[in-house]
Amino acid sequence: MTQRFGAVCMQLGKRAGNAMTRQERKAHMDYTCEMIDYCFDQYGLQSPMGVKLIVGPELSVYGWPSFDNKEMHEKHAIDIPGEETERLVEKAKEYNCYICPGSFAERDSDSSRNLVFNTQILVGPEGLLYRYRKIQPWWPQETSVSPHDLLSEGYDTEKYPLFPVVKTEIGNIGGFICYDCCFPEVARQLAFNGCEIFIGSTAWMDPYGRPPIDLWKTCCRSRSIENMAYGVYTGSGCSIGHLGSFPCSGASNIVDFEGRVLAEIPSPGDSLTYATLDIDALRDHRKHNRMNNFMAHLKIGAYSYLNEHKGWSPQPQFKDIDNLTLAEADEINRKEIERFWSDYYNEEVNTPNWVPNQWK
Repeated sequence: MTQRFGAVCMQLGKRAGNAMTRQERKAHMDYTCEMIDYCFDQYGLQSPMGVKLIVGPELSVYGWPSFDNKEMHEKHAIDIPGEETERLVEKAKEYNCYICPGSFAERDSDSSRNLVFNTQILVGPEGLLYRYRKIQPWWPQETSVSPHDLLSEGYDTEKYPLFPVVKTEIGNIGGFICYDCCFPEVARQLAFNGCEIFIGSTAWMDPYGRPPIDLWKTCCRSRSIENMAYGVYTGSGCSIGHLGSFPCSGASNIVDFEGRVLAEIPSPGDSLTYATLDIDALRDHRKHNRMNNFMAHLKIGAYSYLNEHKGWSPQPQFKDIDNLTLAEADEINRKEIERFWSDYYNEEVNTPNWVPNQWK
């Protein structure tokens, strides 16, 4: 097993984001592969074992070109595996490394449903190693479907594990996407599934992604600290002209298993950063640290909130969905917020029934 190796945050900017035509899709994939080449040109000799892991941002290759679910399914979402994964696997073979390009809008190819998932992938020389479908989409603005909504309708968790972790020569790897980072349960489940290296991909936008809020970096550091895990956390560097109406924050960073920031990119735009990860050191820390051993010290039986409080309700009607617009997503979102806080405070809560014109 390769115990010490180089990891790179591959922050994409000028040609990341929304690709509307097949020609643009090819140009965006070419650009992604060129940036992978740059990772090795810049950092291939920096680590004892060279670069072994590259992580890109959320939706960095093709973006999310439409807020209409049916249009996304028919025109823009991809099949996984498919031509994109094949090309990335060839790059992984060329450099004998592991590549997470970020996430894609994935078409549900198992049925005729117009479902679209926000899916992070990891490839290696062996091929496609896992796909993680985002559990916590950023509703209502993000109209991808969460596997959570379909569990009661026969969602195949054997074929599509909710929290996949893959064992590789460089350690056990699992990932999450953007808004997932705000939910400690996502990373904690990955950790209990064996994860040692979190790969995080985001397209977090200003002002949330940079100081004074600094949400992405703050949450990702916390996930690494509490789960005693390395994190390679990459943000999109897209400007306002490349990804809808949102200027992204960048804010890519690499964190060790005690929360130290080993490397970071504080600004948007095309950039790379690099750090050496040491899996032997992580495992020694986990096994022998007598204080701050957060995983071993967790008193699981003391916490009842997951059973006692009802969070987001599953949406089984998505199984037969024909379309899902932003306005429809916001209505579901509004009702869920009202229901949750009404139960929480034991009083009726009403939120404004207002939808921006561009959502209608």
